[in-house]
Amino acid sequence: MRLSQSKDMPSTKGHQTELSANIVLLCRFLRKKGFNIAATEESDALKAISFLPINSENHFREALKAVLSKNAFQRIHFDNYYSEFRKQLEKASDSKIKEVPREKLQPEKKTREARFEALKDWLNLSASEEEKEVATFSDLEVLTKKNFLDLKEDEVRLMMRVLQKLARKMAHQKSRLRKKSKRHRQPDLKQTIRQNMRKGGEIQELVFSEKKDRKLKLVLLCDVSRSMDLYSRFFIHLMYAFQNAYDKIETLVFSTALHRVSEILDNNEFDKAFRTISERVPHWSGGTTIGSCLRDFTQNYGHGMLDKKTVVLILSDGWDTGEPNLMRAAMKGIFKKSRKVIWLNPLAGNPDFSPKSVGMQTALPYIDVLASAHNLESLKRVLQQLRSKRKLLNH
Repeated sequence: MRLSQSKDMPSTKGHQTELSANIVLLCRFLRKKGFNIAATEESDALKAISFLPINSENHFREALKAVLSKNAFQRIHFDNYYSEFRKQLEKASDSKIKEVPREKLQPEKKTREARFEALKDWLNLSASEEEKEVATFSDLEVLTKKNFLDLKEDEVRLMMRVLQKLARKMAHQKSRLRKKSKRHRQPDLKQTIRQNMRKGGEIQELVFSEKKDRKLKLVLLCDVSRSMDLYSRFFIHLMYAFQNAYDKIETLVFSTALHRVSEILDNNEFDKAFRTISERVPHWSGGTTIGSCLRDFTQNYGHGMLDKKTVVLILSDGWDTGEPNLMRAAMKGIFKKSRKVIWLNPLAGNPDFSPKSVGMQTALPYIDVLASAHNLESLKRVLQQLRSKRKLLNH
């Protein structure tokens, strides 16, 4: 059975109805494989296949691959995932297995999904249509304030889904500037009048426009030393979410040396990416020489990665065993060349925290935002500051 055909629905309308449902199922299946597929990609996939003959399997598969694959790794593995999904779909159809109605879902699954929807609403990722029955405010409040180290396995998966959606939202924010658009959604009165003035002033053609994307660039520098061991895996999760959402992003990790890992995160599923990084980075969970690593970054990557559109996120507890002068010079260079420097210190979530370590004291004058990232609530506050401009300071 092809993905685009049904034994139980012989009519053309029936084919198309099941086809749309199966594409939605395919998108869900690919998300579990690490694909970052939003509602817009699902819509684009449905639009793409509407231009193809419904009985052409190769064209059908290639169209879906073009729309749903975001990087080389996903394009290479798409055919295998597609075949695996088809086999599961055929097995379900032959066994007459039907989806369980939503009202009959197990209470735990209903609770988990409701909590996820409530978290999305809390993050302003989607408009809340109705009050959730099981995800109460108190439950949501506890979850968003829960330390990442205390999360259960299912809560970690929940957080990762939210992070992926949050990363996509941050990556697709719009500018106040507008550009000409072929999509007939919003007429541009000013440009319409200007264009038709050349034709005698009579309005013969409408001009449409849309908001431009904000071309924000991100550089993520993550400390994977021993003192950060408990938080490193979560921060790699965070970097993975952003790496797969932004077009202009660079990710590097450091302990006693600096390593660029952008391509590893971009071309692998998360578990494999994490294993690969931990295997390739010498002294993973070892000591920390933050100053020398940041100096290497400014010397080897700073010219190409840093400009006034770049936000630099440094994820570290600030425990530096190197020379303070190296840290000072490197941070000064990063600060001057970037749009903003945000330092996320997981220890800052402690009410008694004070940046007393030599590393933090040295870096502090060149940090725009020093914040914690020990739970979802603190992370949300930080990410909301990505788009704001730097306050004028004397450095």
